[in-house]
Amino acid sequence: MFVVLMLHMFASNDAFAHKTSLLCRFEGTALHGEGYFSGGSPVKNGVINIYDLKSGKRLVSTVTSDEGTFVVSLENKVPVKVVLDAGQGHRATWTWDGAAEQAESAEHGHTDAENPVIAIGSGLALIAVLFGLLYLWKRRHAA
Repeated sequence: MFVVLMLHMFASNDAFAHKTSLLCRFEGTALHGEGYFSGGSPVKNGVINIYDLKSGKRLVSTVTSDEGTFVVSLENKVPVKVVLDAGQGHRATWTWDGAAEQAESAEHGHTDAENPVIAIGSGLALIAVLFGLLYLWKRRHAA
C-alpha cells in the first residue's frame, strides 16, 4: 500500500499543478507579456527581468499586474531573454532571437529533469517497488 501511495504521489498530475508559463510578443518596440500557471490563473506580482540575449546585461525589470500581464518599452529591439520569477522556485523564460519568436520551456522546478525532489522521490519509490517484489519472490520460493 505504501508503494502504491508513493507512486501515485510522484506520478500524479498534482505535481505539475503550478507549472508556470510565459508568453510574450512585440508590438513595435513594446514588449507585451503574460505569465500564468497551468490552471490558467495569472501570476500576480511576478518579477520580470529582461536581458540582452547576446551580452547577458539586464535591460529592465518590472512586475506583472493582477492579470499577470506586463508591457515594457525597449529603446532598441534587440534579441532578448525574458525571465519570470513567480516565487517559490516557479520560473519561466521566453527568448526572442531577433528573427523569430520562440517560447522556451518553463523553468519552474516541476519536471523530473529539473526538480531534484521529484527525481529523488521517484528513485526511492522505484527502489521500494523493487525490494517489495524481491521480498514477495523470496517469500514465495521459501515455502
